[in-house]
Amino acid sequence: MTDHEQLRISLGAYVLGGLADAEAADVEAHLVTCAECRDELAELVPPARVLAELRSAAPTEVPAAPAGLQDRVVTAVAAERDRERRTKWRRQAGLAAVGGIAAAVVLVVLVVGLVATRPDPAPTVPTEDVSVAVGVAGVRADADLVDHTWGVEVKLTASGFDEGRRYVVTVLGTDGRRYPAGGFVGTGEREMLCNLNSTVLRAAAAGFEVRDRRGRVVVSSTFTAV
Repeated sequence: MTDHEQLRISLGAYVLGGLADAEAADVEAHLVTCAECRDELAELVPPARVLAELRSAAPTEVPAAPAGLQDRVVTAVAAERDRERRTKWRRQAGLAAVGGIAAAVVLVVLVVGLVATRPDPAPTVPTEDVSVAVGVAGVRADADLVDHTWGVEVKLTASGFDEGRRYVVTVLGTDGRRYPAGGFVGTGEREMLCNLNSTVLRAAAAGFEVRDRRGRVVVSSTFTAV
């Protein structure tokens, strides 16, 4: 198994914040240079976010999901995508791979069904202004933070990022770890609004960083402790 394959297998644990610091650092270094794994990471963040929201928002009368369900769902999605890439005839037929991914999606839907009767969502959570430091000339950025029940959302308004270049965003935890928050493609001088999500809770979030493909910190922020 190549280093690339091993690091791609680790993405599921990474998106859940389950890797040791050294392992997480290896994954982040790989993400800077590997567009395939960045795309994979972007697809794993939404199901991890949904599961985190379900876990925190489920009413007390609904039975708890089986232990390890979150890990299994994210791992199943990653495994099916891996099998889809590796087996050409299955990808062409479109049945076996789609069936496997559908099974993982059905599992998420079943869990969603457990909380379908919970009360209506609370009103929109107000945003929190956060200071932003820019590390590359020509980049302009402002950011707001939203405290959700499932984690934090960084609303980044910016311009000056190299057009067509990919950037990776991580939320820094108070525990010293780095948690994935997705990424974006630069739009040059055109202003963009990016909604970046991470499953780390607000009380455990210390800031965020935006890095380019070389690993340079282009934008960073330190959050006020709560």
